[in-house]
Amino acid sequence: MFKKKLTIIICSYNNSSYLKKCLESIFNQSLSQNYYNVILVDDKSEDNSLKITKQYNDKKNFTVIKNHKNIGLVKSCNKAIKSANTKFIVRVDSDDYVSNKFVATFLENINKKYDFIFSNYKVLKKKKITNVDIVSFKDLISCSVAMNKNILIKIGGYKNFLWEEYDLYLRYLTKTKKILKINEYLYFYRYHQSNMTRLKSWKVKAWKELYKTHKKSALQKLNTKIILSSK
Repeated sequence: MFKKKLTIIICSYNNSSYLKKCLESIFNQSLSQNYYNVILVDDKSEDNSLKITKQYNDKKNFTVIKNHKNIGLVKSCNKAIKSANTKFIVRVDSDDYVSNKFVATFLENINKKYDFIFSNYKVLKKKKITNVDIVSFKDLISCSVAMNKNILIKIGGYKNFLWEEYDLYLRYLTKTKKILKINEYLYFYRYHQSNMTRLKSWKVKAWKELYKTHKKSALQKLNTKIILSSK
């Protein structure tokens, strides 16, 4: 058995419309499933999400954690992080999907001793596909970012913020400067009516919440160009 270095975590709640596409993309990778693990936390879905996960019971690298009550995204993510037994973790949302080179490309770069590795991504909005080339931290989404589990545990994982990923990144990046960008578009972000971040009022509230906790200088980092580590 190969020593695994990467776990994909998925937190899902009532996303049966997209979940199969997500899981198919994760299990149909260019690398053998011996090289990575997958942990899905179902946050007590009321649709047929769990029936869909049962279709993958034969996958030896797949673990499903069933919450007995709905605990929310943040606690579900932290539960998945603690359950992972690999050095690196990358999050994939259950309504999105990934390239078949997703795992291989991340593993190749994990072996180069970086702690914060992210890829460009594509946004799917109705029938239109847009490439997003990440320049600043503000361009990052909650997914397609590989992080060191030890650092995640040290900083206390995700916390209850509307923009939980920005809060996490700001705290995480005080612990390491080993940052690498993958120029390939490995992640497919699905924009649909359930995306809360599409609402202007939601964004205003989310920024106010961050300003209450983080210093202005730290938040300004989100708008600045990402400085990558030299190879």
